[in-house]
Parts: sequence; structure tokens; C-alpha cells
Amino acid sequence: MFNTLLRRYAVGEFPHEALFLYKQAQQSTALYQYFDSFTYSFLIKACGNLNQRITGFQLHALVVQLGFESDVYAQTALLNMYLDFGLLNDAEKVFDEMPDRNLVTWNVMITGLVKWGHLEAALALFRQMPRKNVVSWTGMIDGFTRMKNHLGAFSLFREMIMVGGIMPTEVTLLAVSTAIAELGDLKNCRLFHSFSEKSGFRANYNQVTNCLLDTYAKCGCIESALRVFEEMFACRRNVVSWTSIISGFAMHGMAIEAEQFLERMEGSGIRPNRISFLSVLNAYTDVKHYGCVIDMLGRAGKLKEAEEIAWQIPNDIDDVVIWRTLLGACNFHGDVEIAERVSKKLQDMEREYGGDYVLMSNILTGQGKFNEAQNIRTLMDKRQVLKIAGHSSV
Repeated sequence: MFNTLLRRYAVGEFPHEALFLYKQAQQSTALYQYFDSFTYSFLIKACGNLNQRITGFQLHALVVQLGFESDVYAQTALLNMYLDFGLLNDAEKVFDEMPDRNLVTWNVMITGLVKWGHLEAALALFRQMPRKNVVSWTGMIDGFTRMKNHLGAFSLFREMIMVGGIMPTEVTLLAVSTAIAELGDLKNCRLFHSFSEKSGFRANYNQVTNCLLDTYAKCGCIESALRVFEEMFACRRNVVSWTSIISGFAMHGMAIEAEQFLERMEGSGIRPNRISFLSVLNAYTDVKHYGCVIDMLGRAGKLKEAEEIAWQIPNDIDDVVIWRTLLGACNFHGDVEIAERVSKKLQDMEREYGGDYVLMSNILTGQGKFNEAQNIRTLMDKRQVLKIAGHSSV
């Protein structure tokens, strides 16, 4: 019972509670007698999750003192902890000195090496494994994908199925789909489609279908992407499905279709997110569309979303009017933090326009930041910025 509770804390959201529980239990003779290698394995896991190195080192010494240096579970936990800490030499020492290793031990070591970018060392160790499972293969495929070796990732995927005889999981397919998309290889995309269809992944896993339509779009075949989308049951289309097809249209310069599908998305009851709107905007090259959306979001008080879209505007159509619109919205809603970033951007674009400085000074004054406002005025004088004269009809 104690170990069950300890494990729940160690691998859950509150690993510090595992260490606290252990300290409390040490005071109880009734509980202390039940401490075993699993107890220390869970505590070591908690230290790794919390990055508590000193406590982790102390537990390592205690494991040796208690005679658990030959226990595969305790040693695998130590291996995982040192990899979490990024102490690869210590991890390798633990691995090399283990008298017994199970499949989990090998997978932990390989995954850790991949995590820290040591792909060649991970692959060499992978080739030495006496037995491999889908976790072993998926870890390597994901590692190759993360390190941008997309051809290597796809080659490993084929080897896993054709040589290893291992059936992939949803996670495996998601990793290899990224590699195929980055390669832009339509032939392999169709092979991936056929495999996921025959093995039942498309019918049972929505994420695989979403990845497939996104991969088709990135491989240059928007027609196939659209076919995959239309074949989905309407009830299974989520915000990712809609955004992926909209993004695909935008990628191919099909602005009208992107806008139409955004309307269909809203009509189906799915609320578009920031990426959905941004994908539609990317289909256009007219700065007016960006300006309208940013103005609309600014009026609604959604300044964070408006700023995110503003930073995504292509350089060749970026315009000071858009940023001044956003600065005006910051003034209306009193958002100093975003206003300061927008003001800096405007100064980089057109530093001699006095109106931007005056508005930023007014925003700061409105929020009681009088010293900062005066600094803006001083900066205007230092840069000899032309001040906009006031006018009166009286």
C-alpha cells in the first residue's frame, strides 16, 4: 500500500509529495520494515522529475549501502535519474556496471541519449540490443525526426516493419509522418496512407488521420488531403482537422477555399483558434486583411492574440499602420506590457515619427508610470524626433 501511494506521487504531478511521505514514513517502524527496492526506485524517480541532484546522490549511496546495487529496478531508476539530470557519464557508468539489464533498461538508456542529441551513440546501442520492442524502434525513429534526419527516420520505420516484424503504434506513425512531410515525398506518403488504412489506424485514431491530411498537403497533393478530410465522419473532425486542411489550402495559395472552409468550420460548431485564423491570413498577401483582423481583435480586447498575429506578418508586407493600430488598442485597454514591445517595433521601423512616442508616453502616464513616460519624452528630445503639433478650430 505504501509503495503504491509512493509510486502515484513519484510519477504524477506531485513528486515532491513522494519525498515528503518517505521522510514521514522513516519515523514509523511499522512502515520502515516494508521499504524495498521498489520504494527507492520510486523515490529516485521523484528526484529525477524534480531535478533534486543532492537528494538523488544520497539515495544512490543508500541503494548501494542497502545492497540493491544488483537490483535491475533500482539500477534502472538510477540510470533514468542521471539521464534526467543530463549527467551522461554517470548514466553510462551505471549502465555499464549493471549485472542484469532488462528491455526497459535498454530503452531508457537509448531514449536518454536521443534526448540529449547523442543520436549516433543511441543508434550504436540500439544495434547491440538483444531484443527490441516497439518502444525501442519508436524512440529511435522519433530521435531521427527530431534531429532532422528524416530519411533515416523513414528507413528505420521500414526496417521495423519489414525486418523486425514489429507493428507500430499511433506514436510511431505520428513520428514518421513528420519525417515524410518534411521530405515532401508523395510516394512514401501514399505508402503511409495505405499502411495506416490496412492496419486500422485511420479508423481508430483521429490523430493519424489529421497527420495524414497535413502530410499530403505538405507533399504537394492538396487534392488527396481534401479527400482524406471529406472521408472523415463529421463528428470526428476536430479543430486540428479543420485547421490542417485550411493550412493546406493556404500553403497552396488557395485563399478563397481557405476562407470558405473557415466558414464551414464555424458552421459545424467548431470554434477556430489562433492558428486557424492565421492560416487563412497566410493565404493572402494583402496587408489589409491582417490590419482588419488585428483591429477587430484589438477592439475586443484580445491584445495577446492580435500581437501574435502581427509578429507573423511576412516582412515584405509588414506595415507601420498595423502596429499603430495595435498600439492604439493597447492605449484603449491600458496594456503597458504589449505596448512597450509594439512601441519598440515601431521605433525600429520608423523612429522619426513623433506620434508613436507621444502615444506610448500617454499609455504610461495613464497607468501611473510617470518616470517611464518622462523617459520617452527625453528619448524624443535626444533623437530630435519631430513632435506633432496640436490643432484647434477655436
